[in-house]
Amino acid sequence: MSARLRLKGRLDAGRAAGGLFVSIPAPEIVEIAAVAGFDFVLVDLEHTLIDGAALERMLAACDRAGVSALVRVPGAGSERILQSLDAGAAGIVVPRVASPAEAVEAVRRARHAPRGIRGLNAGRLGRYGDCDLAGLPARLDAETLVIAMIEDEAGLAAVADIAATAGLDGLLFGAADYSQAIGLPWQTGAPAVQAAGSAVTRACRAAGIHAFAIARSEADLPRLRDEGVGGLLVANDRGLLRRALSEADRAWRTLPGDLR
Repeated sequence: MSARLRLKGRLDAGRAAGGLFVSIPAPEIVEIAAVAGFDFVLVDLEHTLIDGAALERMLAACDRAGVSALVRVPGAGSERILQSLDAGAAGIVVPRVASPAEAVEAVRRARHAPRGIRGLNAGRLGRYGDCDLAGLPARLDAETLVIAMIEDEAGLAAVADIAATAGLDGLLFGAADYSQAIGLPWQTGAPAVQAAGSAVTRACRAAGIHAFAIARSEADLPRLRDEGVGGLLVANDRGLLRRALSEADRAWRTLPGDLR
């Protein structure tokens, strides 16, 4: 199974997958994640200035290292949906989906005709033309994951209809932005926030699509797995780096005595 299909293969088989949220535009991050055992990464284009050339290098690193790459694009109408998929992403994650219409637009841009408007391209995924070109659009549509993020009260109210969108493969609950939307910024452990996340997972189960979640601590993991979350984002590169560097800095600063 290719690296690009690793995540989908695990989820379709009913197996959980562990992911790393990536905001630093460095292929080495992807390679280290693979060595650590992660199944996929989620590269963020919403809150970063990662450009196309850097993204292509990161996606190529995913191929080499054997991990799948999801790409969070700026929005449902973004041209970066097409570009990310053509560059080799396993799928896209669309933020701030608050209505079925936005979910439909994301699917429309990520799928070929007749369901969507994704343009034909015999690039890296089509071996630069050395493949069954006529069958390529249907194959890519079957392989590509389209995931919508639920991040506010409007999205939660419409979650059942969003989950039922034809061509949508999963939902990811954005606990941080949802907490802000209800007046509890960064209080991702608040009962109202956790209840909303549980509702998103239930909607996924009812619609027969995959549930994703961002674990805010190791203590979250048993609950998320018990609820049926398959795609678990268990860490982020910036947070891991900051904690590791802080620990290394504390280690030498606690040594006794001064230099003589």
